Amino acid sequence: MSSWGNKDANTSAPKWATTQVNLRPTQANANLLFANTTANAFAVTLADGSIRQGNLTVGLFLVDTQEEQVAEFASSHPPHSGWVLKTTGQGGRAGRVTQEVLVCMQTVVGDGDGQIYPNVSITLVTSGNQTVYSNTSFTNVASFVVTPTLVGNTAATLTYNWQYNNASGTYGWANIPANTTAIHFSGNNTATLYAMPGTTANNTNVFRVVVTAADEGVTATSSNVSISIPA
Repeated sequence: MSSWGNKDANTSAPKWATTQVNLRPTQANANLLFANTTANAFAVTLADGSIRQGNLTVGLFLVDTQEEQVAEFASSHPPHSGWVLKTTGQGGRAGRVTQEVLVCMQTVVGDGDGQIYPNVSITLVTSGNQTVYSNTSFTNVASFVVTPTLVGNTAATLTYNWQYNNASGTYGWANIPANTTAIHFSGNNTATLYAMPGTTANNTNVFRVVVTAADEGVTATSSNVSISIPA
């Protein structure tokens, strides 16, 4: 049997893992199994000895310790970092996921799993709805604050993008402009949005923020908060 490595790459994958999908343990077959997300690509031997190919997606992934922490908050997660064979049901078996650790590891080099096993998860809490009176000098301020909590890579760099809509949602979500004739904004791309109404035109508008860990490819969207601008 072949050896394996701790680099997240097809050349480090344990070749013998391919025997789990009824293929010979060769590098070519390991290349096929590594990071596979294509349904029905392999035939799998089930516990009763039968072989199933349809309605299954099987892939081999190298999961690091940060990815393991994040995945533990999902309904199915690998019990340990290392080389993991992930089997996902399709069709009538949709939602059934098994994750078998073939090789346990603590140290992983590189990260090629992306959204399948993300390095970070983001939870957002907003400060709540705000009431503010308008004035034509745009000096009364309502502030909306979002507090992110990260699991996994807690040092991930975050970007913020505030958006707005009307209360009924008929505007559609749009990025907040710096200023309009009725209301001024600042902090559009920070954790705190400041809204300064000059009229009551934006009364009951709702806001949300999209927070992205750009280097991880992970995005979270906050719950809606509203602004009340009394007449």
